[in-house]
Amino acid sequence: MTLNIEILDEKKNPLIDRTELTVRIDHFGEGTPNRLEVKKKIAALQGSDEKLTIIKKLDTHFGASHAIGKVYIYENSKDLAYFEPFHIQVRNLEKEKRTEIYQLKKRHESYKHLFEY
Repeated sequence: MTLNIEILDEKKNPLIDRTELTVRIDHFGEGTPNRLEVKKKIAALQGSDEKLTIIKKLDTHFGASHAIGKVYIYENSKDLAYFEPFHIQVRNLEKEKRTEIYQLKKRHESYKHLFEY
């Protein structure tokens, strides 16, 4: 899948120590792209750490060949863990890790070691 990513807006949030991006992802003739693919490509474009890049939102309107997304790039892992909700942190992991985290959480066991940051 070839992704054409265009950064529409870039803001630096000094209070939270993160960069907030609004992006447009063109995916003509294909479905909405996978979050992990988008995350890798944006981290490479911005020269940031992929582990500290969070895809907050990715919306495609029905019939459209592009998606609009919100991306946050954090400077450190403490801020990411503090400001991002649990479900958003899990959503930005691989499928195997997601299922493992949810299984451990269901059994009330420790799962924080599975986050990569």
